[in-house]
Amino acid sequence: MKKISPLQSIAVKTTILIVTALALEGLFFSVFTEYNMDIFINNRSDEYRIEIENEEKNKLKDSVNLAYSVVKSYYDRSLDVEALKKHEMESLKQIVDTVTAQAQSVYTRFNGILPDEVVRERVKMVVDGARYGQNNYLWINDLENRMVVHPKKTLLGKDLSGLKDSQGVYFIKDMTKIAREKGAGTLAYLWPRPGEKKPKLKISYVKLIPELGWIVGTGSWVEDITAQMKKEALAQVAKMRIGKDKYFWINDSTPKMIMHPIKPVLNGKNVSGVTDSKGKKLFIEMVRKVQNNNGAGYIKYWWENPATGKDAPKLSYVKQFKPWGWILGMGVYIDNIEVMVQHQKDEFESTISSVQNKTRFATIIFIAIAAGLCIFILQRGLKTPLSSLVDFSSKIASGDLNSSIKGIFKGEMAILKESLEQMVVSLKEKISEANKLSEQSKIETASAIKARAEAEDAKRQAEQAQVQGMHDAADMLEGLVNDLSSASEELSAQVDEVARGTDTQQQRISETAVAMEEMNATVMEVARNAAEAADSAEQTKQNAENGSTIVDKSVDAILTVNQQSEILKSNMDKLGSQAEAIGTVMNVITDIADQTNLLALNAAIEAARAGEAGRGFAVVADEVRKLAEKTMDATKEVGIAISNIQSGASRNIESVENVTGAVGKATEFANDSKKSLTHILELVDATTDQVRSIATASEEQSNASEEINKAVEDIKIVSSETAEGMSQANQAIAELARLSSDLQQLMNKLRDTD
Repeated sequence: MKKISPLQSIAVKTTILIVTALALEGLFFSVFTEYNMDIFINNRSDEYRIEIENEEKNKLKDSVNLAYSVVKSYYDRSLDVEALKKHEMESLKQIVDTVTAQAQSVYTRFNGILPDEVVRERVKMVVDGARYGQNNYLWINDLENRMVVHPKKTLLGKDLSGLKDSQGVYFIKDMTKIAREKGAGTLAYLWPRPGEKKPKLKISYVKLIPELGWIVGTGSWVEDITAQMKKEALAQVAKMRIGKDKYFWINDSTPKMIMHPIKPVLNGKNVSGVTDSKGKKLFIEMVRKVQNNNGAGYIKYWWENPATGKDAPKLSYVKQFKPWGWILGMGVYIDNIEVMVQHQKDEFESTISSVQNKTRFATIIFIAIAAGLCIFILQRGLKTPLSSLVDFSSKIASGDLNSSIKGIFKGEMAILKESLEQMVVSLKEKISEANKLSEQSKIETASAIKARAEAEDAKRQAEQAQVQGMHDAADMLEGLVNDLSSASEELSAQVDEVARGTDTQQQRISETAVAMEEMNATVMEVARNAAEAADSAEQTKQNAENGSTIVDKSVDAILTVNQQSEILKSNMDKLGSQAEAIGTVMNVITDIADQTNLLALNAAIEAARAGEAGRGFAVVADEVRKLAEKTMDATKEVGIAISNIQSGASRNIESVENVTGAVGKATEFANDSKKSLTHILELVDATTDQVRSIATASEEQSNASEEINKAVEDIKIVSSETAEGMSQANQAIAELARLSSDLQQLMNKLRDTD
């Protein structure tokens, strides 16, 4: 029997095919998963980077808005006349009270000693010589609205009761009324500054000296108050800090630096030429941002980080305060964002790499188990039965018709075994029939030999009768000889024609026999291939059923993992909610600290407005502000820790959600594999039925071809025998013609003899 190499074995080929398919599927799943995980990591890193940047942007925006609100509060106070009155009343009152106290002291000291006119002149000298601020002055008018003391000498002695500003306010008359009724008070009106013609808003404070009947007053222009408000606002913003190292600066749209708390040397200087290490003109870009972006915007640039001494990326938020033409800004270094993003990315990659390694290991184990199972199934269900059938066929081919098939056969293998056994039985029957025909041929041959002997005896007797009756039959034979010759010639022609037809028939039958043999061989090959295809289809069906079973187990395992993932996700959601709750509490604490800081700032501002009387309260407010800042720092540190916990919980929740999604995809892939295997089973069933039908039809066609071939062989034999008979008949006719000729000669001789 011819040996085949292991690689030519159907079982080995099928095993290699299945293992290769499983390996390719596992490789595809691994590559697909790794590709999607890489995309997820990059997307999550980008989202985390954007999230951190947005968080920093919001913090910057809130901080700048806080400074903006402080500046706006000073600006609002500079516009509120009533508030300005209250704000300026104390300082103006202090000045007027001081001067009136001196005037009353002079009056008390010299009253009754010097003439009244002299005493009054001394009092006027005290008031007229008093100056404060930028040449701000005091004046005196009497209760009759006449000016007594004023830097503008043309007003002295005149009745100013009819003097009014551009808004129709009789301010001298109104001030006299306030002093007469209340003893002291404030009034707002329009009056030009010394050396100027354009009237400007002025707030004055007046006080009555009863013993003199004079009213002492002084005023302050709102411009001076606005400048003071700006100065106080700059001082307040310069002191403000967010954390330990975050400060505010203010520049205008020139751009010129208005206030820089860290580098005061820049104050008042044009900073349009200041650039970062990349050549970006920072402050020009900031001016463009606020002009083109609704008065506020973010800008990124590179700046030296004092902590490292190296250039680092920095993010700043700037906002324009239009009434004063200021641009408030604050910046924060964002080089730590990339560190945080890379740290999170490393954590993701480490976690996902661990999961992928476990998945690859499980896939390899699964493929190894599947390969072992396939080898076991194919060895038991295909290779062993096929080997038994091949051995049986080899023995039959070598002539051992009594051989038997051993082993356990199932399915198509059992049908093939029965077919081979039936074929051997049929072969034995055909051989028996051939033996019987051979014996019958021998008997007929013996009968032919006996008939020939009898014919020879008859011939001899005929010759003797011929000799004896030659003379008697000579006359009769002459006519017969003539008829015989004519008939012989005609018969000879017909026999020749039949012989030629027989030769043609024999040739056609031979060609038909060859064609039938070739067709029979082809049909046998088709039947054999169809049988092998049916076997392969059945084996494929069994492998697909085994694969379906394995996929079902995989689906069950994946569902179990999915359930565990859902439980873990629920636990992580609870942890995330608790972390968010802690974060909410910390936000409340932070808000309280912010409000405390803001209240402390407002208290400090109010204390500054109160002057000397509020100095002690200002110290307390400053201590409260420092305590609030410490609280904010501590809260921030705790908030960072809580934020890290929240971020870790969020990342874990997202990782669990991603794992759940990957498990869901794996479940979908497994279900799709199961559906595909089910469809393959249906196709294999249909293919098996069709191949079986083809095999059955091929076997029936092969049997019909065998019968036709046998009939053609029989026709060929009969044709051969007919041709041989025609040849012998032709020879007999020729012999008969020859004998007729001889007989004619003999008759002639007989006649001559007679």
